[in-house]
Amino acid sequence: MQKKLIALAVAGLVSGAAFAQTNVTIYGAADATFEVVQAKGADAGNIARFNRVQSNSSILGFRGSEDLGGGLKAIFQFESGIDLDHARGDRNDSARLFNRDTFVGLQGAFGQVKMGINTGPARSLGAAVDLTIGATGIGANTAMLGKVAGNGSNAFGYWDTRRSNSVQYVTPKFGGFEVRAMYGAGESRPDGTKAAATYELGGFYNNGPWYAGLTYGQAKPNTAGYGVGLVPGGVVLGDKTTNIRLAGTYTFQAGHKIAVLFEQNKVNEWNAGGDDVKSYTYGIGGKFKVSQPGAIIAQVYQVGKLKGVEDAGDYKANFIALGYEHSLSKRTTLKAYYSRISNKDLSRYSYGIGNIAGVAGGSNPTGFAVGIRHSF
Repeated sequence: MQKKLIALAVAGLVSGAAFAQTNVTIYGAADATFEVVQAKGADAGNIARFNRVQSNSSILGFRGSEDLGGGLKAIFQFESGIDLDHARGDRNDSARLFNRDTFVGLQGAFGQVKMGINTGPARSLGAAVDLTIGATGIGANTAMLGKVAGNGSNAFGYWDTRRSNSVQYVTPKFGGFEVRAMYGAGESRPDGTKAAATYELGGFYNNGPWYAGLTYGQAKPNTAGYGVGLVPGGVVLGDKTTNIRLAGTYTFQAGHKIAVLFEQNKVNEWNAGGDDVKSYTYGIGGKFKVSQPGAIIAQVYQVGKLKGVEDAGDYKANFIALGYEHSLSKRTTLKAYYSRISNKDLSRYSYGIGNIAGVAGGSNPTGFAVGIRHSF
């Protein structure tokens, strides 16, 4: 259970005058797995089996609000990824301070407006229908979402990353229904290029056992020669990319849950002036309670032929994940997963969280993980 504390808990970050006004919640999760992974099956470029300890979406966050009167509140959140296995200085900056949803905004009868780093509608929907605890690890559906033909070296597809420099509006809920709209500004980078200007819109329904959502996203590069669609080996030099995602879940009284997802990714002028291409992803999953604390999880996702290119069938891929989760308490869960991605000759899909870098076309990432997650 999250503990609500007075802002004295973060003394030194804000002035003493704020202590009497702002309520702060400190929250987080520590998640680690021991894993055995590999990527084999290609003619060349296979990755031999190796062991690792993986930190899966471990976080530390602070969120709070100030009552401004008249039903209006100021809201804020600072959230940081914590890399539990960061033992050397050769890792990326994924654990830098406050790299996750971090924003300031207003909340009232009109809904919420938040500026900063935001999770967009598509990413929210994908995580909501993932059946692994915390929507993380090598069993998570981010292995297959938001990518065109896989990308081999990058963990996430474009639509499943948080959007920096963004503004998001969330409507109030009406009978379980709400709308979210987000704009990501195409700001300049240090290297002189500009980020893609991104627009997202989503409708969500969450009432009783039913959850469903439909999202649309569009991103257009602001710099010539830079694109946002992903291909084997890196970045597509595309004119524009769009994403449509439709998904939902149903939870039974016994705690069983089923989930389904459909996604379309489109890149205009694929690979620097080529044809427009489309990929389609389909997913289904089930979570089945075998005891009060225990549940079996199964998820299957498939990416079909890449429409608009030669050898379209060589861009297909499949993903299967099987797991068991056992709750020791409301906050602590033991877990074990097996997962496999089957890539055709020109596909390079890899895990979204726990990515195996440098997956070759036609190579098949597989992994087995056991670990523990504790939330507070």
